[in-house]
Amino acid sequence: MKITLLNALSDREECINKDIMGGYGAATRIGNSFLAKLIESRKKSGVKLPIFALGHIAAILSNKGHQVEYKINEIPLDSDLILMPSSIVDHKIELEYAQKIKQQTKTIIGFIGPFASVQPELYLKHADFVIKNEPEQIVMEIAEGKIPKGLVDSKPIQDLDTLPYPQWDIFPIEDYSYSPVINKKPFISILSSRGCIFSCFYCPYKAYYGNWRLRTPENIVKEIKYLKDKFQIKGLLFRDPLFTYNKERAKQIAELIIKEDIDIEWACETHFDYLDANLIDILYKSGLRGLNVGIESTNQEILQKAMRKSATIEKQNEIVAYCHKKGIRVSAFYIFGLPDDTEESILKTIEYAKQLNTNVAQFFILTPFPGTPFYEKTKDKIYDTNFAHYDSYTPVIHHSKLTKEQLLKLKEKAFISYYFRPRYILKFLKNRIK
Repeated sequence: MKITLLNALSDREECINKDIMGGYGAATRIGNSFLAKLIESRKKSGVKLPIFALGHIAAILSNKGHQVEYKINEIPLDSDLILMPSSIVDHKIELEYAQKIKQQTKTIIGFIGPFASVQPELYLKHADFVIKNEPEQIVMEIAEGKIPKGLVDSKPIQDLDTLPYPQWDIFPIEDYSYSPVINKKPFISILSSRGCIFSCFYCPYKAYYGNWRLRTPENIVKEIKYLKDKFQIKGLLFRDPLFTYNKERAKQIAELIIKEDIDIEWACETHFDYLDANLIDILYKSGLRGLNVGIESTNQEILQKAMRKSATIEKQNEIVAYCHKKGIRVSAFYIFGLPDDTEESILKTIEYAKQLNTNVAQFFILTPFPGTPFYEKTKDKIYDTNFAHYDSYTPVIHHSKLTKEQLLKLKEKAFISYYFRPRYILKFLKNRIK
């Protein structure tokens, strides 16, 4: 079969990345001021990630002899099957393309991804099937010639080592980037695990990927060598939400990278509680240059009520300071609008972010993603049912202590007061000179 992996992208002015927020996607919307637009522009030019699942799908289908291509905003006229990734932020344009394809061709259309998994009725109006959950198991059946119909449940792959390496040949690798955290290119994403051990009730990643499953260190490093040899990759981002949860495993991965003499710069996401100076040292030696960490709020009581396991302020300060000393760029993520947030608690979080002075600070607004416990709990408080606004930067639910206008104002204040202050600008210039 000739199979097209079709990515439908809207012309929204924000920086849209469909592969973040657990695959629901996000659209960076900071504010309407000149300074807010400057930050949005920098984000749009610096961060562009591939839709990771498509890489595995391409490999599975190609390995069975199918002709696979990747297209953006095109209507394939000679394909036997079109697979489209779904997202919450761009679902409207995805549906528009599916409708046009049905009007102009007789091609079979299927959708994958977390948003189509939890809102299949939206997509089945214009598609032949929707793959619910991680798609690889059903894609393997498609590769054998079995075409699904309607909503089909795909079982998660338990042994991740059995998956082929993503086939990035058909994708525009030269376009992908993760600046300013990893500035070297070519750049690509990689996964060493799926799922998460935590149960943060608002987290879309946990809702889709479920419990923690691991690849072996040997399998991961073999893929890194493959990426270096075939694509000359110089920068990597581990997309796992808890890369160092098993410290010994993380150490083994680093030691294998060093043993194989792989010259690579990489970043990962993890939790402060699963880091220490000794581990950071070995990770740095293997190429770690970027660290993503979720802080969310400085108020421990608010975090506990949101079922968020948080490190102590002292631990956070210690790890960030040590990373800065080593030259590791830290990105800190914060969330405004947690159920018990107040204007005072958010202002304290903003001030704490400035005190940490990490290389990157992201300020999100709590969003009720369909499929999460938070969505089910707050259904009756949702006032905006336009899913395109569920972009992690726009309030869509009634908050007991904060208005929509307050949250938007606090978000814009956070970004502008963080990035346009002397201490941060000096740090940015220093990093640029290095």
